[in-house]
Amino acid sequence: MNRIQSITASLHRRKKRENVKPESFQKKLFINFAITGFIIAIAAAFAYSYIASNMIAKFYEREGLQATEHFAQLSELALIYESGENAKEAALATLNYPSVKHVAVISDSNIVLLDKGETTEEILSSLEKNDWQNKTAKIFSSGQTTWQIAAPVFTSYNEDDSSFGLNNEGIEEIYLGYVALQIDTSELRDFQLLLFIRNLGLGLGYGLVFASLLILTLRRLLKPMNKLTKVMEQTSDGIYKISDIDDNASKEIIKVAEVYNQMISNLAERDQKLRSQKNLLKTEVALRTSELVQARDAALEANQHKTEFLANVTHELRTPLQSIIGYSEVVKELMLDEGVMNTQKDLDKITHNADHLLSLINSILDISKIEAGKMELNNQHININELLKTVADTIAPLIEKNNNQLIIDAESIQQDIYIDQKKLFQVLLNLLSNAAKFTQQGSIQLLAKIDRNALTIDVIDSGIGISPEQQAIIFEPFRQIDGSETRKFVGTGLGLSIAMHFAQLIGGTISLTSQVGEGSCFQLALPITQQLPITSAAN
Repeated sequence: MNRIQSITASLHRRKKRENVKPESFQKKLFINFAITGFIIAIAAAFAYSYIASNMIAKFYEREGLQATEHFAQLSELALIYESGENAKEAALATLNYPSVKHVAVISDSNIVLLDKGETTEEILSSLEKNDWQNKTAKIFSSGQTTWQIAAPVFTSYNEDDSSFGLNNEGIEEIYLGYVALQIDTSELRDFQLLLFIRNLGLGLGYGLVFASLLILTLRRLLKPMNKLTKVMEQTSDGIYKISDIDDNASKEIIKVAEVYNQMISNLAERDQKLRSQKNLLKTEVALRTSELVQARDAALEANQHKTEFLANVTHELRTPLQSIIGYSEVVKELMLDEGVMNTQKDLDKITHNADHLLSLINSILDISKIEAGKMELNNQHININELLKTVADTIAPLIEKNNNQLIIDAESIQQDIYIDQKKLFQVLLNLLSNAAKFTQQGSIQLLAKIDRNALTIDVIDSGIGISPEQQAIIFEPFRQIDGSETRKFVGTGLGLSIAMHFAQLIGGTISLTSQVGEGSCFQLALPITQQLPITSAAN
């Protein structure tokens, strides 16, 4: 499955796993956007109401401060002469403002010269605590519905020039007292509340309009998208759906649908080509498999014919060769009886070469039997010490030929072994023959012991050794250390292969440890299936 199919299938499985329908997802999306729109609209209404309320409050505050400072300027003569009548007209004019509920003129000694409106006891107690060195009006008390504003009154009267209100350089201003106004802020609070309610209503209206437009826009966008999604969900391996392009959809959705259809068309074409290649490949594989099966059967048949041929040839060669060996022995005895001594060496050479040729034929016959699976086991109880002695006597001529010394150590074994004696004898004989062939004027050790219910026999020589490359192929049939025509050591290369096959046949293994120039060690390991005390014949 290609990439787009994998993604589509993954989304489809996820939707099934979560059991969520597209319609319910859209409803949740619309609700979330609507709630978000309402929250934004209400937050905007709150923010606008807060800013507008602060601006209106600042305006009212500025108007109150200006009115207080203006009244303070008009009350200068009243404070100079300490007569409230001089500020009465200014007080009445100031009280004409709808929000001004009380005015008062207080001297520097806290004597109330003019009091129009509410009581001034709280005002006086608050004003006594204020420092008027800043010479500006300020709000010194604010309540839930009222502001108390006061402003100091200064004069620049100079007795020398009898000037009033002049503020020339060098003329010190004199503090006369202060004036106080009480401003009613209930109208401000009502206006702020009304503003908040109106803004909140406008915000909710804008939020509703925004949510409606947003939902309509989302529906316009999601309807063709849902249609495209359903088409993509129906797309599976080998089944490709083309989406119908809605003309009422947005340009982006139309572009996505066009790209999807183009991609699906390319995928369908590519999939068709892949399927054709797949079918062609299957046909080719079937043909090649049939050819390989035929080649294998032919090879097996050829190998069987080869095995049968080798078995027949070796069998036919053994009979005349044994006759040659027999006749050479007879001729040798007749010559000795007649006193002819000069032919003995030639007759010995004939007998020796005939024996060597017979051993090669027997090896080839053994390989043929192994490949044909005709080797059978004949297990019996044997004495290892006696078997090793017999092997040593058999291999003695080859040991003496290269001036080697054979050392046998198996005295630690005190029980008989249940095994095929002929196969074990052949394995040891081939291992010793190999050691004697590649060792000259050295020593060969034949060591046997039983360790943890396993019989191990080591054949150790001090010969030429075997390189790591040759160790990998030494047990293959017809492989020799030196395979050239000018090789020093002759042979067919079957001895170690036969030894390995026989060892595996009797349930054992052969391992090799060797180093060039330092000799070799072949270890035969055999499991002991049955142990018996040594018989009286072995004593």
